[in-house]
Amino acid sequence: MPFLFNLHFQHSGSLVAVAIGICLTASWAVALLTTDLANASADATTLEPFGWRHATLALAAGLGVWATHFIAILAYRPDLLLRYDPVVTALSACVGIMTVGMPMVAITRLRRDGGRIVAATAAGAGIWCMHAVGITGMLDCAHFFSWPTNIAGILLGTILLSSWQCNPAWSGSHPIGCLMFALAICVTHFVSLSGDIVVASVNDVEGGVLSPGLVAACMTFAVSVTCLGSLLTFARFKTTREEEAQTLKSVMESMSDGLVFIDRDGRLRHFNRRFLDLFNTPVDAIAIGWTIDQFLDVIAQYRGWTSEKRILVGGGMKQWVQMDSDFDRECELEDGRIFQMQCRSIPRQGIVLTFDDVSAERRALDTLKHLAYHDPLTGLGNRRSLREEKEARIALGRPFSLLLIDLDDFKRINDAFGHAVGDTLLVHVAAELQDLLPADSFVARMGGDEIAILATQTDEAATALAEEIVVRLSAPVIIDERRLLPSCSIGIAGFANDQTADDLMKRADMALYEAKRLGRRRAHAYVPGLAERLADRQQITDDLYEVVQSGGFALAFQPVVELSSGMTTGYEALIRWNHPVRGWISPELFIPIAEECGLIEEIGRWVIMDACRQLSGWSPHLHVAINVSAGQLKSDALLHHLTQAILVHGVAAERVEVEITETALIDDAARTAVMLERIRRMGIKVALDDFGTGQSSLAHLRDFQFDRIKIDRSFVIRAASDPRCMAVLRATVGIGQELGVITHAEGVETKEQLALLRSIGCDAVQGYLVGKPVVPFTDTFAPLNLAPPGVLADMPSDMAGGIGRIAA
Repeated sequence: MPFLFNLHFQHSGSLVAVAIGICLTASWAVALLTTDLANASADATTLEPFGWRHATLALAAGLGVWATHFIAILAYRPDLLLRYDPVVTALSACVGIMTVGMPMVAITRLRRDGGRIVAATAAGAGIWCMHAVGITGMLDCAHFFSWPTNIAGILLGTILLSSWQCNPAWSGSHPIGCLMFALAICVTHFVSLSGDIVVASVNDVEGGVLSPGLVAACMTFAVSVTCLGSLLTFARFKTTREEEAQTLKSVMESMSDGLVFIDRDGRLRHFNRRFLDLFNTPVDAIAIGWTIDQFLDVIAQYRGWTSEKRILVGGGMKQWVQMDSDFDRECELEDGRIFQMQCRSIPRQGIVLTFDDVSAERRALDTLKHLAYHDPLTGLGNRRSLREEKEARIALGRPFSLLLIDLDDFKRINDAFGHAVGDTLLVHVAAELQDLLPADSFVARMGGDEIAILATQTDEAATALAEEIVVRLSAPVIIDERRLLPSCSIGIAGFANDQTADDLMKRADMALYEAKRLGRRRAHAYVPGLAERLADRQQITDDLYEVVQSGGFALAFQPVVELSSGMTTGYEALIRWNHPVRGWISPELFIPIAEECGLIEEIGRWVIMDACRQLSGWSPHLHVAINVSAGQLKSDALLHHLTQAILVHGVAAERVEVEITETALIDDAARTAVMLERIRRMGIKVALDDFGTGQSSLAHLRDFQFDRIKIDRSFVIRAASDPRCMAVLRATVGIGQELGVITHAEGVETKEQLALLRSIGCDAVQGYLVGKPVVPFTDTFAPLNLAPPGVLADMPSDMAGGIGRIAA
């Protein structure tokens, strides 16, 4: 009759020990191969193709599970003769390789934690699959599965293997990997069998080809061969890795660059001796495995870094480790050495930093560059650097000025005292310029005694800078116990958008020539058409001297109309010069020349005298307005000329009005304020001309007292179409009303403009609509009043009675 055997109580201890020994041997080989293949795959940028090492791992894992299973089955009642189906037995070995070995290979090739855990879970389930297939291969017995224990075995096996891969520390440890894999095999097998039932016959069963002893020997042999092969493979692999590591170390030590490898965890993994030499650090001062902070603290100690620099370098290096980008940069050490640093990122591994000392190369390059771009005597830039700097600034399109300096009588100094003294003087001049000029200026020696300056200052600021240079370089200097009195002339050319570097230099040359022609020891700015204008200007200057002596000027008078009554209340006296050859010459041309050559006072005296002479013949209610230049305001002769004219021609002082521009106010504000106050004390009225243009400021209305504000014609012309001009016009009229000052609009040319001005409350107007400037035919100038307001719009532009033709 059949009898019942419980496998949990009837196992052979010796064969169980053999099974566990085989299991541990196979598990050790699996742990070694799995860990090292996984590390090799992580180090590589691309996956290694499936090779013999992966096949060895699959065989070791699958056959190890298979051998452990069958030795453990044989341990059950060794006195019973059990047979195994060869086909099913072979199939179970294939199942072990496919369901356990291949997932273990997958673990070594997957880089994501989740993927490795899934593969480990599949391997744990594969152990039970192999176990189940192997059980079905037993003959001459009846086997009954206990599903609760089998399910428990599956779960425990999968939990053990997945836990192995969940923990990074466990997955990287050989002993733990061996233990977890062996436990998963044993727990799955023995827990699953603990509830199974096997029913066998009491009769003796004839022995088959596959006897228990033979099967055990074969399986032990197979597992031993597999494990030995695995261990040999691992030894070879480990030896290869060590040889590669030694080769890598030799290569690193032979490098001329310092090298450091820092892993993703911020720990030092490799460095070479050259790195330590570059940072003056002893060989045994740092060690592999140190954190960034640890080894930087040592370097900072030997380099003498400040705590701020140490924190800065450490913070930067920690950021580089987390970045996946490469970069190159230069860094300068405290001792002046320059390192070329390269950072190369290794994905998921860390960064490699290399350091190359390029100090000698940089010094040599800097020396060559300095010689190529600098004057060897003065250390200033040379022609080449000047040209490149000019072209660079021109390319930017920003305004700048070129100042061309020439030392006056430098040849005479060289001839009298020798070239050594001349060279010393040039060095002195270069030092003075570098001390005087702003940091954004560029100075170059053109050759000989010519020096060029590129300055950001333009227009008046550039002229002021040039004048300051003239004063600075005109100071006495002692060279070799000789007292020299140098001086210089400067030509100024401002950059315009349509100029080239050569055009700019030509203009500066022309301006320099003009400065020398005007007497040296001065600065002169270029103006368009300077070559032609220089000759023309000289001719006008000569003619001015003649006309002042002979009396060739004339005065034109333009009426001023009061809007409230429509009456003409006065005239503005405008000087005219009818040249016998050139015809009428504009005051805008000859007045500045007169100021420069010192004739303005004579001309101004004549204008004042002749205007008062004409005023003496007019109706008593009329006044005359006389323009006074900034140059006249600076001279006390102006008061004398006004007093003399009033007394000689017997006119009331309140009928005379002096017009000044805002530009004259800012030239010397304090002196101008005193002069205007003295003029007003005489009873003469003062008008502010061209208000709103030039250097306009409401402070002028606050600080100076005026009797009339003349609004510039530009606001009148555009007021109807430009709301901004209209706002300024309206605001100026309002200010005049608040201050009790007459507001006077210039340039009225249309009826619409006249109506607009009347609507906003403007007091007086002047312009072609109400009268053009005319020169009287005779000395008995008797102008007529305009009609009342209702008729004003219909009056002709020219005036009747005693008015000659319009001056050009």
